Amino acid sequence: PSIDINRSGTRKEELLLPEDVLNRIWILRKLLSPLNPVDSMEFLLDKMRGTKNNAEFLASMNR
Repeated sequence: PSIDINRSGTRKEELLLPEDVLNRIWILRKLLSPLNPVDSMEFLLDKMRGTKNNAEFLASMNR
């Protein structure tokens, strides 16, 4: 099934994730929110392909 990144998430994610990770996720959501679902997914997949894991992906946001 397709995923609408802008509408996905979970309640109380602040209880599940460390603060630094949560902040990066919020920044990523703000970046993706103006894009349509297809463009946001393509952007996200492109960035994820260049990293080995979640930590590396989130760290790549500094570049």
